[in-house]
Amino acid sequence: MADGDVVKMKLTFWRDDKKPGDLIEVPADEVHRWRGFAEQVGEPVPSGESTTPTAATSPFPRPADGAKVDDWRTYAVHLGMEQADADKATKADLQDYTAKINAGSKA
Repeated sequence: MADGDVVKMKLTFWRDDKKPGDLIEVPADEVHRWRGFAEQVGEPVPSGESTTPTAATSPFPRPADGAKVDDWRTYAVHLGMEQADADKATKADLQDYTAKINAGSKA
């Protein structure tokens, strides 16, 4: 499954205002979270949108190396780090995390 693919799934349990049997679209990389709550219907199809955050499309510019740790926390959370993990991380940890994420988005 490619980044940005979506999968149609049929609900087997109630979810918000949806009832069992309703069809929903789920990002392909999130299907594993729906196991037991929905069944896959058909093959993944491209959505035309990437689900991987990238520095190029980020409304948050990369902080300067000398920026405050809080700026790095905000940036790391925007790129996908859990807030609790960001709160515990040092500035160096946050810079390493964001460098790995940005390197992965360029690959």
